[in-house]
Amino acid sequence: MKTCLRHRALSADAYPHEFLRLIACLFCVAIFSPLVAQDYTHPRNMALPASAFERPDPLAHQVRLNNGLVGYIVEDHIVPMVTLTAYINAGSADAAKTGAAEALAYVLQNKGASSMYAGGFRITLENMAAEYSVNLTAELLEIRLNVPAEDTWGALLLLAQALKEPDIGADTIISLRNRAARARNRPGADSGYEGSLDEAVQRFKSHLFSGHPYGRKPSATDFGALAVEDVRAYQQSYLTPRNTVIAISGDFSAGDVRLAFEQSFQDWVSAPKPKRPVIAAIDTATQRRVYAYDVDKLQAWLVLGHELPVVPLEDQASLEVMNYILGGGHFDTRLFRETRDKRGLTNDDSGFPEANWRGPGSYTFQTYGRPEVVHLLAELTLKEIKRIRTEPVSDEELFVAKNALADGVFEMQFENGHTIAQTFAKEWLRYGNHAASASYRDRIRAVTAEMVRASAQKYLHPDRMQLVVLGPQSKIENAEYPEGGLRLQDFGEYVQAQ
Repeated sequence: MKTCLRHRALSADAYPHEFLRLIACLFCVAIFSPLVAQDYTHPRNMALPASAFERPDPLAHQVRLNNGLVGYIVEDHIVPMVTLTAYINAGSADAAKTGAAEALAYVLQNKGASSMYAGGFRITLENMAAEYSVNLTAELLEIRLNVPAEDTWGALLLLAQALKEPDIGADTIISLRNRAARARNRPGADSGYEGSLDEAVQRFKSHLFSGHPYGRKPSATDFGALAVEDVRAYQQSYLTPRNTVIAISGDFSAGDVRLAFEQSFQDWVSAPKPKRPVIAAIDTATQRRVYAYDVDKLQAWLVLGHELPVVPLEDQASLEVMNYILGGGHFDTRLFRETRDKRGLTNDDSGFPEANWRGPGSYTFQTYGRPEVVHLLAELTLKEIKRIRTEPVSDEELFVAKNALADGVFEMQFENGHTIAQTFAKEWLRYGNHAASASYRDRIRAVTAEMVRASAQKYLHPDRMQLVVLGPQSKIENAEYPEGGLRLQDFGEYVQAQ
């Protein structure tokens, strides 16, 4: 559930894969492009200086209140704006009653604090010219407020009031029930990206998480069975100081905002950390299926993949390096070379390991192209997945991947006050410490070719990948192309999906 008052600017944390793609592309262009002073010297022989970057000290920005609330406050005077982001460590999968999390997110988005007059919350946001959004996932509730610097104090008070006393009432449940009923009567009406890669990814995840708490979508019946007490029980369990971290960055004096933060939140009533429900695993070790959606477009979109279990810290570095080499969203991945450089089949073929914190995530490979080449894109993607599971990666591939991640992508997480505050806030929310970011570069640089292959064998299973295809099915099914020995129907049980 994601709603926005106004268009939200793209940021590193809003779309991390696009962010990684940009940095990785710049890294590769800078090193390998013959246009850079026509210097063909190998990077190993350039005597490049070691990076002088030092990760900021998280404790220098951290504020901890007696009620357990933690905040990260970082000055950044680039533009006269301030961003406040509240991260609540709870999502839709944590609700004892289906729909309770969605109802609370709706209240936080549209109504704010119960002490305000009707419509006052939205009017106040508009008077501030604020960008405001609430995003609910299966595991996390995120509230973001972006305001001109002169409204910092008012924005802090507004956010604090909404968090401390959200205006939960029966009208919220009725609104959500009616909206769900309208959506049921207009199937596909909310699909604004039909025929796109985004839509293909969403349909893939709907199959992957079907029947699982992470795929739960409340119906009108669910909201009809929901009571105000259910929403309040969810709010009282999870919307608490000890389960929340707040990131504040922008054009201000850190000392002044620390004082305002304390005054705004110190009376928020504390509660014990909530007991979380156990999240079931997903096992897609079933017959491989191809879900075909007939969409009348000039091209087709392909997503293939399976679940990704929770990735322990000791595996994260090797997984990142492996995916960077295979399909990390830059111009020198194995998938890009095979599908784009050598054959011109697509503009992109990338892998996205999206691990969740407490339950299963997804590992998808996403691409697109003319209908007649979709089968070949699937064949080449699976071929490279199998190859990285069986053959060691080269020293050159390791060299580029490890340096791009350790000295490029990682440093960009601390590029400005906004990214510093958000990086540390989410890390604290997840781990309760900052050991992961402190050890990140050492862990990346310690990855070996054997560790990459072991990671691929552990986290990639081509024999049970599920496929979702959007496009003109008659052209896809009857495709004739000079390369590739398989039809799309040969990859698994072929399902004409609706």
